[in-house]
Amino acid sequence: MRSLKMAIYIGIGIGQDKDTLQATREALRLAKSNLHAEKIDLAIVFSSIDFSHQNILKLTGDTLGETPVVGCSSFALISKQGIFKYGILVALLSLPEGIYLSTAFIKEISSKSVTLAGEELGEKLLYGFKNIRRDLSVIFSDGLMHDAAGFLWGLQEKLGKSFPLAGASASDNLAFKKTYQYCANEVFSGGACGILWGGKLNFGMGLKHGWKPLGKPRYVTKASGNVVNEIDGLPAATIYEEYLAADLVKLKGELRRISIFYPIGIFLPGEEEYLLRISLSIEDNGALVFQGNVPQGSMIRLMIGTKESCLEATRQAADEAKNGLLGKPSNFVLVFNSVSRYILLGRQVNKELEEIQGIFGKETPIIGIYTYGEQAPLKAINFQGRAHLHNQSIEILAIGG
Repeated sequence: MRSLKMAIYIGIGIGQDKDTLQATREALRLAKSNLHAEKIDLAIVFSSIDFSHQNILKLTGDTLGETPVVGCSSFALISKQGIFKYGILVALLSLPEGIYLSTAFIKEISSKSVTLAGEELGEKLLYGFKNIRRDLSVIFSDGLMHDAAGFLWGLQEKLGKSFPLAGASASDNLAFKKTYQYCANEVFSGGACGILWGGKLNFGMGLKHGWKPLGKPRYVTKASGNVVNEIDGLPAATIYEEYLAADLVKLKGELRRISIFYPIGIFLPGEEEYLLRISLSIEDNGALVFQGNVPQGSMIRLMIGTKESCLEATRQAADEAKNGLLGKPSNFVLVFNSVSRYILLGRQVNKELEEIQGIFGKETPIIGIYTYGEQAPLKAINFQGRAHLHNQSIEILAIGG
């Protein structure tokens, strides 16, 4: 944890050389050049999957010394310069006096209870924060984690059930094989790391998806974790068979496209937004395997999204984040954006960045990644209630001193 005695600054650099060390050096050089401050107090590192992640962290650690480092791998990188499928993005932060931070990580979550793993990370983040106001947590976790909802539950048992939490699930190149997390100059998979901010941090958060309900409400009549066996007493895949007039063989072959355009929306009492879930696979018995838990007894709807509704949701999320600052300036903006939105928008993917810059201005520093899941409260503007695992959403976090 550190208390710093200067104005808030951020320097961002991107390296795109094919050689890992060259790309890392370039990203660090540019970030330092853009920081305009001598002391570096936090480094956030994002990388596409193609590099040697061990070498990225070793060179970063050798260059920055004891500066805390957090980050993860991603399908693509986001900055104010554009969206990049290949590269290493480094953001160096220098915070003002009165703002504090701690970083922590946990490895091998699958070897223990996910809820206990969440509690353990929460305890590590809280270490040393006993007499300091806590403002916000930012978490990076393995995008292939089983029962991410249970992990979040445990984390919030320690940080607070309504404590503001923004999170991103690390991604790879759509192979869904292995993602990487970075913390304390270590690289690992199957874990999570994060930052706990405290003191006088000013921030605003917005989260939206843009998908709309389609057809009648239905009920999950048999489910366990992220596997839904029956909907309205019928095999779960029937919901797609009926609407799309397709058999199981066709659905299995086109599931990735279908689940992007037609995810399942879970209705949560008291919430305006449906919680989205995308289907990962269809079992031979018609069960649907989702990316995230779907509780038995849930009321669900089939959802539909378009490029236009997707971009409108981006505008709304950016507005919410800016409004949360209560008129104060944003020093930088973090963007956690679903890989599904990248696929849906296709050639128009840069329009999301344009929408964000339309709200915050083209000169506002932006860093972000495309994720396999986002974590935030549904009512993000008021930070109410527990954080949820989201699919196909965009989460925007504006931070100021």
